[in-house]
Amino acid sequence: MTPEETQLWKPFLKRISLFKDLSGEDLDRITALIKPLSLPRGATLYRQGDAADAFYIITSGHVELSTENQGRRSVLGFAGRGDTLGELALLTGEPRPCTAALGTTTELLVLSRKDFARILRENPSVLLQLSRTLSSHLLQETRSGGRVQASRPQLLALVSALDGDAGTLFASALAGSLGEQSRRRILLVDMDPRSGRLAAAFGFRPLPVSEELLSRSNLRDPKFLSKCVQAHASGVGVLTLPPAVLSGRFYRSIFLLMNLFRDHSDLTLLALAPSLDDVEKAILHESDQWLLAADREHRDAFLRLRTELGSLAPQPKRLLEAWLGDDPPDGLPDTSEGDWLRIPAAGPAAAPDPRFRSGVERLARRIARLRVGLALGTGAALGYALIGILKTFERERIPIDAVAGTSMGSLLGGFYALGMSPAEIEALALGVDKAWVAENLFWDLTLPRSGIFSGTTLLRFIRSHFGAREFRDLELPFSCAATDIESGEEVVFRKGRVAEAIRASCGIPIFFQPFHHQGRFLVDGGLVDPVPIRLVSQMGADILIGANLTMPAGARKGAVRSRRKAPPALELIETLRSPNILQVLFQTIYTMEYEIAQSRSSLAHVNIQPDLSAFSWTEMHRAREIIAAGERMAESVLPKIKALLPVFSDSCQVGFHRSHWG
Repeated sequence: MTPEETQLWKPFLKRISLFKDLSGEDLDRITALIKPLSLPRGATLYRQGDAADAFYIITSGHVELSTENQGRRSVLGFAGRGDTLGELALLTGEPRPCTAALGTTTELLVLSRKDFARILRENPSVLLQLSRTLSSHLLQETRSGGRVQASRPQLLALVSALDGDAGTLFASALAGSLGEQSRRRILLVDMDPRSGRLAAAFGFRPLPVSEELLSRSNLRDPKFLSKCVQAHASGVGVLTLPPAVLSGRFYRSIFLLMNLFRDHSDLTLLALAPSLDDVEKAILHESDQWLLAADREHRDAFLRLRTELGSLAPQPKRLLEAWLGDDPPDGLPDTSEGDWLRIPAAGPAAAPDPRFRSGVERLARRIARLRVGLALGTGAALGYALIGILKTFERERIPIDAVAGTSMGSLLGGFYALGMSPAEIEALALGVDKAWVAENLFWDLTLPRSGIFSGTTLLRFIRSHFGAREFRDLELPFSCAATDIESGEEVVFRKGRVAEAIRASCGIPIFFQPFHHQGRFLVDGGLVDPVPIRLVSQMGADILIGANLTMPAGARKGAVRSRRKAPPALELIETLRSPNILQVLFQTIYTMEYEIAQSRSSLAHVNIQPDLSAFSWTEMHRAREIIAAGERMAESVLPKIKALLPVFSDSCQVGFHRSHWG
């Protein structure tokens, strides 16, 4: 480094623990040999097993540290501005223990092992001081389990086909929801040519960043943000940054700004103009994920932007799509698959609509990786307990972002994903009394070749609520499971018509004929997946809740229990009183379902298992009592659930940050 550069970097190096106790002269000797290095996003600084020939100081950007063992890659954490990498290269010649890959365009300062050896020869006092500092540093690292960040701050580029008030409403609502749901530091950057609308939406008089401010600011210094970020009471910081100020001589400094945003916030939402000029493309390149938002009034713009982003994306999976309102275009996957989400209501008039708010909150949890998945288990009439669980969740504002169900759980989960409230589902259940069952099932009797009932009445009932709707038409991502009775394989439904999928999942063996679907004969999914926790996990849920209605066969009401050995004279009577073929069959199914559910319960973060021993699976008329039992059990696990969700900040045990924009 030149003397001028040395003086520039000395204050920065003094703040790093490795150098903070060195004298000015010693620091001068080191900085004179340190060389600057700049590498693009996606580059690899060094690989696991490489020779340790230097150490690095990060001045701007973020680096991912990972290891690989027998083909399995594990992320150790992330390092950012002010962190040092490869210190052991100063004292040992051991190979690199991990791989350092650049998640952003990154600037570093590098000191080679050769140059450091020269410093030690000429100034032995440096070795003593550095050894003490490094030993203390490594001891703290060992005790803390590692000093790198557990997660890397994210840059999310919002490309909105929405215009005017609709676009402003969506961007501001999303930023607010991200802060509320994650309780982390959120920075909203308004980069629309009409910059200022988002600041006004938060009640501020816009303070646009100017070329003059950029020219007299150090874009590596976090203090720059304190001059231009407006802090809202919600904790969201708002920065008005017209793209025009970056199109000239500051174009090559865009990555510095992006790294500065990472250093000062946990998640930065960059609201871009839909024109996608050079500035926008540079920001997209530096961003970690892209979000494309539109509604049916802007369908053409959505399709154009989708094509353009697809041509820019080095990894298509980086694109997340949000569709506001009805009539999503063809080509989008079902809501239980892919990276897209439908928000039921759209436009400025939708602001008071609770569906718009809940939809934006779901999107925020998806971005923050806090999606809650609920697996609803099998149980026939015992499944009414699931309604009690849903009622409790609604009352306590426990969010549900994805639902998977089996058998009765698929029916009730489907109703909920359709948009029915727990109260509406409860009213429907209370209407199914003994008279209803007798009246409807009597006409469903069939020649009992493979089932007592044909299932036609059941399918007609399901279709009366779902019609011809497909999975993509539901308000929540939903999937359900059935069993191929011939092969024993699990059949998962995520696309196609919902009614037929639920009918297949609800086909209790012997009672209902197998449902013939696409060349397969399908029966109740509870035979292979009584509590579909794995299924809701595969849908992308981060927090897994399982509702398990299975019990040991002997604990069920009406279970056949062993008796004392009868006298010889009564043995014939006891033989006649032994379990009949149906009892043996259903006891076998109960036992199998219980054992499968128990073996998979550890997959869930929270398991809900109501005590339903007082009820039988055939007692459809006792819905009110079974629902109450579900409510009681759900209430008992509320503390566990709230401990996992930062939105319940008084209960959550997960660490989070509060915003500081001073």
